[in-house]
Amino acid sequence: MTAFKNSLSLRAGLLSLLIFVAIVGIWQIATMPTAGTGPAMDPEYAKLVGAAAATGSKSAMPTPADIGATIWHHLLDPFYIRGSNDKGIGIQLAYSLGRVLLGFGLAALVAVPLGFLIGMSPLVYRALDPFIQILKPVSPLAWMPLALYTIKDS
Repeated sequence: MTAFKNSLSLRAGLLSLLIFVAIVGIWQIATMPTAGTGPAMDPEYAKLVGAAAATGSKSAMPTPADIGATIWHHLLDPFYIRGSNDKGIGIQLAYSLGRVLLGFGLAALVAVPLGFLIGMSPLVYRALDPFIQILKPVSPLAWMPLALYTIKDS
């Protein structure tokens, strides 16, 4: 039975990989630049689709190869600084991780003592339980607009 499960998960993994490669291949073919040697394009269609369709030039959507090249370029030099708004992906990642850790630290600084207080005091538990029950079903993503509005200049 275990060999069958292993075989099934191996086949499922290979099928997933094959589907992924097929989707990326279709994407690559669909977004490759055209030679422009086909029949003359209808001017109305060219106006709707844009100048790229009329000239047969590169698609507005990048190919997977272009995306891979851009990712590779960013990973080669992740810590550059070329101005206040042009920093490497490594610096951006460090800033983001710092913000996440700061937020987690501040939340833990408030939540852990409050949790101990709620757990040790029946009076505080009964006083705060209605608020906790009301706020519990609210998705954390629903707080984002309120947080962005409140902390808009940070």
